[in-house]
Amino acid sequence: MRTSLHSRGLVTILLALFSLGAFRADAQVVQINTGAAAAPLYAVGPIYVSSTLFYRYSRYAYLYTQDELAAVGFTPGTTITTVGWMKSTANSAAGPALFSIFMKNSGTTAYALPTETWANLSSGATMVYTNAAQAIPATASPQYIDFALTAPFVYTGGSLEILTEWDISTAPTPIATGPFEWENTIVADRIYGMGNTALPATLNSTTNNTSIDDRRPVIQFTIDTSTGLRDLIDAMISVSPNPAQEFIRIRNEGATPVESMVITDAVGQVVFVEEQRGIRTDHVINVAGLKAGAYFLGIQTGAGCVVKRFTVW
Repeated sequence: MRTSLHSRGLVTILLALFSLGAFRADAQVVQINTGAAAAPLYAVGPIYVSSTLFYRYSRYAYLYTQDELAAVGFTPGTTITTVGWMKSTANSAAGPALFSIFMKNSGTTAYALPTETWANLSSGATMVYTNAAQAIPATASPQYIDFALTAPFVYTGGSLEILTEWDISTAPTPIATGPFEWENTIVADRIYGMGNTALPATLNSTTNNTSIDDRRPVIQFTIDTSTGLRDLIDAMISVSPNPAQEFIRIRNEGATPVESMVITDAVGQVVFVEEQRGIRTDHVINVAGLKAGAYFLGIQTGAGCVVKRFTVW
């Protein structure tokens, strides 16, 4: 087996990729603040806490169009791992509150009706976060309050709808140290919301104790855009035969050339390294000298790294 290295760090890099599940993470933090900035306002949510500290329940729905999402880097296959909002006031709530976040991929392009039911808005949505002992910190502008999703949400294209539900009914009075005034912008037909003395069944697009017409809070996401790319790379590269006896053939049907390959055995020992030069569709590796068992082939392309498992018998 050929084990020479053109770059001494190649094995280290690829083994690090293996230890991370063989995938390169491309996490990005992005914000959507479409439209002109408006004065901070408690009524736009995602959590309704006014100066009276009276309402203990609220529900909100927010719409983000495909154009808005694409402008900050969303592509089909993008994974969302956190979401956050920003308030201007350094007030806090000790809780406990029940706070939940829902997301859904959608073909909706506007929240144009004056009212909409929670049942309709939440239909088809996935709960991505819930905490029955939620507290809200004093964190204020320019910092966001981020919520790490229980499970990553995959954006598949089109619009994205995000819904929130807040219930602080069991907390002692006062429920907060003061109002939550949320940073927001003016953008048409992107919000439904309502605070109340019970969980509201119907949400309003224009008023929520005060006007929320054409307002929406600014939002922050942590996203990983590499997921769709990894899947595409993986689909374009095949290894055969598998199981193998004498050789394996790596066929690359993608446009990005293979730059290097590393084979490790089941315990992580490197048994083969090759750095490619030039563009080849087919790569053949002699495996006749390998012991029978499972192996992992790390393939580095210009667009990322994939790992293929194969067996020698």
